[in-house]
Amino acid sequence: MRIGVISDIHSNYIAFRECVDLLEAEGCDEYLFLGDYVSDTSYTRETLDFLYEFIETHTCHLLRGNREEYMLTQKEDLESGIEDKKWLYNSASGNLLYSYELLTDMDFDFFKSLPISFVYEKEGYPSIRCCHGSPESSRELIQLGSDRARFWLDNISEDYLLCAHTHFPGEYEYHGKLYMNSGCVGISINDAGFAQCMMLDSCVDDNGVVFWKPTFLKVPYDNHKVVKDMISAGLLDKAPWFINSNIQILLTGTDNSAAMVELATKLSEVAGESKGWPLIKEEYFEEAAGKLGIPDYRIVGIE
Repeated sequence: MRIGVISDIHSNYIAFRECVDLLEAEGCDEYLFLGDYVSDTSYTRETLDFLYEFIETHTCHLLRGNREEYMLTQKEDLESGIEDKKWLYNSASGNLLYSYELLTDMDFDFFKSLPISFVYEKEGYPSIRCCHGSPESSRELIQLGSDRARFWLDNISEDYLLCAHTHFPGEYEYHGKLYMNSGCVGISINDAGFAQCMMLDSCVDDNGVVFWKPTFLKVPYDNHKVVKDMISAGLLDKAPWFINSNIQILLTGTDNSAAMVELATKLSEVAGESKGWPLIKEEYFEEAAGKLGIPDYRIVGIE
């Protein structure tokens, strides 16, 4: 039995297709999709349309990521008339708004139908607790070797915990249980030009006990095309500094996105701004990006 694991596509259709092609060539019998299908690159529509086609013809098990939850929450807020949380085209929320405006009612219904956690069960094989973030939150980061990894391994009944969201692939064993993180297809950290995905193979030990063996894959793809298409789609203009940071990750593997948002927020607060996210002014993102060494690709180019 071989299972392909895909997570954190982040609208990167080019990387997504390369991973799928490889996993199909490797003879995967089933697929686990761990969420974050959209945002951060420009192929939102292509990604979802291909995903819908794929799950029609393959045995797939899917869950919701934090990005899908953001989309659902924004829709609920707008329908409820909550204007102070409305996304704008700026470095705080423009990246999310770009994807949001490409979604259809079918997409929202699809996101809503997905759980944030499920147990993969198949007769004759060990069960796997599958999550995007953690069993109780799509936004929790469970880093390899962390206290939270140990907590969750101690507090699930399954012997295997499979998560995503951190963008750091790997495995960690604790108290006879195994935590696995499949990494990131769309915007992989420390792996510029490569998409990360995973295979799980069923194996049998010397005592006849079936266990899962993970294989972590690095799949080359055309990251420069992805960046060029982001720019030609206008995404760099719609969310300048957040997309500059994403481009930095795609081209170099260096991730400063979370640190930039955190620093821009602090700079805004120090300046006495009270409106908060997503109304943080561009000047604070620019200052934060400068301190963190994030280039302005509108000026320096990508070649």
